Amino acid sequence: MGAKLGGGGGLMADINVTPLIDVVLVLLVVFMVITPMLESGKNVDLPVSTQASVVKDTGQHVVVSITADGRWWVQSTEANPDTLVDLVFVEKNMRMDAQKANPATADLPPKDPPVLVKADRSLKYRSVRELLDVLARANIVHVQVATAKES
Repeated sequence: MGAKLGGGGGLMADINVTPLIDVVLVLLVVFMVITPMLESGKNVDLPVSTQASVVKDTGQHVVVSITADGRWWVQSTEANPDTLVDLVFVEKNMRMDAQKANPATADLPPKDPPVLVKADRSLKYRSVRELLDVLARANIVHVQVATAKES
């Protein structure tokens, strides 16, 4: 039963990690909640394909979606054939400006972000073709079509 009294030591060098653990756990919960919501564009039931290349959706595309009821969306803004091209160009310019502002890519020439078309599987191909025709008339040539991976 000995107690150390007096000044024989110096500064105590123990680190209290409890607040650090609390902050890390809160950040973990925040990321777990936000991550499923990071998918771009409107949520549609994509058609299934057997041959597809897997691309991570990290926001590098301008997403144009066609929902089951035939409505067109650019990101989360509803569009019609008259406003679609303007919205796509605004989104592309925003992405190119963000790329220019990034110091890591300042030396690289800005890349024209591709348009990703997400169409509901219940649509007729005619609806998708009309959208692709509007994009082609506006000279938007970097177009990709999204599909779900066959399981």
